[in-house]
This record gives sequence, structure tokens and C-alpha cells, in this order.
Amino acid sequence: MSQIEKRLVDFSELTPEECQKRFDAATETYLKAVTELETAEATVVGFLEPLDEISAAFSEAISVLFHMTSAVGGADYEAVEGYMFSKMTEVDAQYRTNKAIYEKFVALESQELDEESATLVETELLKFRLGGIALSAKDQAELASLNKEIAQIATQYSQRVSKQLATEWEIDGQKFTPNNYTLQAVLADLTDPALRAKLLEKSLERGFGNDPETDTRHLVKAIVEARFKRAQLLGYPTHADLVIAEETAPSVSAAQQILSEVGKAALKKLNEEAKEYATLAAEDGVTEFKTSDWAFYEGKAKEAALGLSNEALKPYLELWTVLEQGVFFAANRLYGITATYRPELKGWDPSCRVYEIHDENGKSLGLFIADMFTRPGKSGGAWMNSLIQGYAGTDHESIIINCCNFTPVAEGEKKYLIWDDVETLFHEFGHALHGLLSKTKYALTAGTNVPRDFVELPSQLNEMWAYHPEVIANFARHAETGEVIPAEMLAQLQKSKTFGQAYTTVEFTASALLDQLWYTANPAEIGSVEEFEADALRRSGVYSELVPPRYRTTYFPHAFTVGYDAGYYSYMWAEALVAECEQWFRNVVAVDGDGGLNREAGRKIEAEILSRGASRKPNDSFVALIGHDARAETILTRRGL
Repeated sequence: MSQIEKRLVDFSELTPEECQKRFDAATETYLKAVTELETAEATVVGFLEPLDEISAAFSEAISVLFHMTSAVGGADYEAVEGYMFSKMTEVDAQYRTNKAIYEKFVALESQELDEESATLVETELLKFRLGGIALSAKDQAELASLNKEIAQIATQYSQRVSKQLATEWEIDGQKFTPNNYTLQAVLADLTDPALRAKLLEKSLERGFGNDPETDTRHLVKAIVEARFKRAQLLGYPTHADLVIAEETAPSVSAAQQILSEVGKAALKKLNEEAKEYATLAAEDGVTEFKTSDWAFYEGKAKEAALGLSNEALKPYLELWTVLEQGVFFAANRLYGITATYRPELKGWDPSCRVYEIHDENGKSLGLFIADMFTRPGKSGGAWMNSLIQGYAGTDHESIIINCCNFTPVAEGEKKYLIWDDVETLFHEFGHALHGLLSKTKYALTAGTNVPRDFVELPSQLNEMWAYHPEVIANFARHAETGEVIPAEMLAQLQKSKTFGQAYTTVEFTASALLDQLWYTANPAEIGSVEEFEADALRRSGVYSELVPPRYRTTYFPHAFTVGYDAGYYSYMWAEALVAECEQWFRNVVAVDGDGGLNREAGRKIEAEILSRGASRKPNDSFVALIGHDARAETILTRRGL
């Protein structure tokens, strides 16, 4: 039995009012404890370890509260979410301008420390400087005001985007539930080109004034201006420069260069594919091939080339079988872990499933909670959270959650996935592994507490096992007959991995460069959101009339909430690391043609990356495994470009 399950909260008690009450109590306790440390001896035992314990307790207390605002959400939680974000900004500002605490870190910096302690001290000192510790009292007050303003705007933006996703579209008598990205998934299945065009138009106009309650343009301009002012106050020319200071990428130009190189290479292939799809469309009487037609004809081309379709695959892709016999199976082969379903343990929604995770020696690593289905109020997309992040103080036990937004089915019915959903399950569990396998001394260095452009390495890397023949054979079984997916279909699936990568790559790099350009611009020179976006996309070097960005400015939470602002590039930066790791699995540690799916390979990557968190500089962890820095060209190979 996991000891951590005793700390699993009773979610039925967490009303919005109760969340705010617990949040206030937790912040009061935390700030009091920090104040008491102001007179502590500036040593690892006297200061650093107690501070870490305080931080871990605070994180455990509030993580579940913030989780409720995203996993449950809705109108009742909106006010609480805004309150907590605003209060957290104040708490962080109070901590980051505490000179007594800062001086403890300065004193520790000159001492002989172990690698993990030294890395933590270095990281914290940078955060203090970015938090304004060196500013005058007047400038600190301005910084606190800007931080509070940014938190408030970001919350409003997030809530408006959630409302966009909660509003069904009715077009020609049909109802559609929006996806959070531009190219709606259903476009691949709609046979009527006029209906496809109307649906894409609905998607593209989100946040541009079609509904005053979901218009986000004024919020975009406000947050860009506030972040620009904050960056300049802290001595950085732009917000992008401030953000990159904490990342693995060495500079803004380096981040933009990798996006540009990959995007331009993809654009060449995209133009070739556009001609092919336009020809297919013409055969159907579609005289003008448009963006709204792309997914439909790409699907037809894929089926013609590979003989593979989502409908043919679906009977083999039952949700819980994919998770338990695919995702968990691969993790067992690599890392020796097992997952046991614990139906007596409950999540925040009846559809949640709770699993207990053990290592190969039977030691509990904690709990994993799967929340798979969309519902009103729940945030869009897919994500991982650590409700409790394991470290030495918890005997390395965690409570990790994965949230997805698959369309629900009636009670008792089986849920079938498309292949993109399968990849999502493997991706998010890669984040979960980063948390579950963490073996750090400190909570502050544990799990996913790494730079944003490194945190996507474990998740993207875990996607490769979705395509592994042995893994697929274990989970891709016909729901009615139990038949393993046919060898021919398996071969087609392997070939499909790089199909459509031109569009996907241009779509992503357009968004990532748009994010960069918003945060390297001078707000005083920005006119309307529409004009700036159009100009930025053309200046990005990867512009195509056929490919709008994956997220437009008005529904781009990564960029305009508190998360991946000026950091959306990090998915591609991490992919360069992933591509190198995939080659390492296949060429260095593979045994008898197993592609690296073996326990010895898992031990190595666990030892050098997954268990390390931020106990040393993440790029040092990568080089320790691979032997050299990542190269951008490996992305092109990985994507078949």
C-alpha cells in the first residue's frame, strides 16, 4: 500500500469556497515559516533543507486547489482562480524581495556544496534577481504592480478562451464542439467543402470580437505591454530575453533560428503536397483548394498511400486498453514499473481512474490519476500536474495526474481513440514518468521543475513507444474479437509516423514564431492585433496562405497566460533533444533488434535524465546520456523532412 494515499484529499470536500479558505490558510502558514527562516544559519542543514520542506508543504497544499480550477472549473471557480493567481503573485513578490532570505543564498553560493545543492542555490539566485531583489524600493513596488496586473490579465484571457471552447457552433443544422487549436479535428471527416469552410471560419474568428464576452484582443495588448515594461525594469530589452535567461536555449536568436530552419524546410515539402491535394480536390469538383480542405484531402492521400484510416484503426484502440496494455506496458519494459487499478480511491470526477505505481522491487512510487474526458468547465487540451511531487522527504512517492479531453461516451460504452489520441496518452505519461521516477534530495529540484525547453523531452520521447511493434501488438487488439492488429496495418501505421509532418511543422513553427514576435516587439509600435499578427506571420519566414498558425493570437493560452509565454519554441527545442535520444535508443542500446525497448536502456535514461530533475543543469544530464549537444538537423530526419 502506498503511504502517499493517506495524503490524497477528499475531492468531494473541495468546493470553490473551501479552496479559497485552504489557500488563505496555506499562504499564511508559508509566509510565517519563511519569516522564521530569516534568522536561520546560512547552511544546508540550517537553512536550505528547512526552506525546501516549507516549499514542499506549500506546493502540496495549493497544487490541488489550482488543479480544481482547471480540471473542474466553471463559473463558480473563475473568481477563486483569479483570487488565487493574484494572491500568488503577491506571495512570490514578497518572497523574491526578501533580502534576508536572499542573503542566505548569497552566503551559500561561496560554500563547498554538493552538486544538487549548488545547482539549487544558483537557480534560486537567478530567480531572486529576476524577481527584482536588486531594484530600489520604488521599482520593486512597480514590479509587484506589474506582476499583479499580468496575473489578472492572464486569468481573464484564460477564462475567455475556456468560454470560447464551451460554446457549441451550429452550422447548417449541425452542432460542433470546438477544439482549442485552429484546424478542427472534424474537418478530416466532413465531405461538404462549403461546410468545411464555414467551420474553419468559425474557428479562425474566435476572440476577434464576434462575441464581446470572448473577445481577447484588448487583453493581448495589455499583457504584452505589461510584460515588456517588466522586462525593461529588470534590465532586459524584451520579455523574450527575460524568459530565455532561465531556459536551456542560450539566446532568443538561437530559439528563433531552430524554428526558422525547420519551418522553412517543411514549407518546401508543404508546397509540393499542396499541389497533390489540389489535384485530388479537383477530381471531386472542388475548383479552389483551401485551408479548410487540407485535412480532408490529406486523409484521403494518407489512406490511398498507406491504406490506413482512423475508422479502420478505431476498433483496435480502446482507451483503457491503450493505457494499461500500451502505455503502462512500455513503461514496465523500460523502467520496471507496474500500475495497479485502485477503484476504491476516488478522483474529482466519477470518470477518473486511480492507479498505484510500484517499481520493480515492489516499492510504491505513489499514485497516478487519469482524467480522460472533456466536460463543461474543464480546461481544453491535455496536461500533467503533480499534486504531490516525490522527493527524499516523501520517500520518493508522488501523486501525479494526467488530464485529456476525449469526447465522452455513455456509461457502459467503450471509448475508441484515433491515433493522435494514442500519441497524447503516451506523451502525457512521459511527463508523469518524469515525476514518478524522480529521485532528488530536494522538492525544489524534483520532477518537472526544469526549464520549459527541457520539460518536454521525457514526454515527446515517450511517444516513440506508441509505434514500437511489440508495444502495439500488446495494446492494439480488436475490441470484439481480441485479434491483434494485422501485420499489414501495423506496417502501414509505422509508415504513417512522418505522414503530414509538413503541415504540422509549418503550423507549429508559425505559432511559435508568432509568440516570439509578440514578445520581441515594442508595444508602442503595435497597432491592431489583426494587423500585427498578419505582419508577424509574413515576417516569420514560414508564412503560407494555406496554413494558419496552430493557435491564433486570440486563442493562444500558451503565449498569453502564465505558462509558455515567449517559450512556445521550447517544444521544438526539446524535440532536438528527443531526436538524439531516439537515435540513441535505436543505435546504441538496442539489443537483438528491440529498438531499445529493454530494461538496461531504461535504467540509463532513468539514471541520467528522468530521476535527475533539476539536481544538475538539465543539458548536463542530456550530454551525460548522449555524449554531445543536440543538433537541429535531427528534427528534420525525425519528421521525414
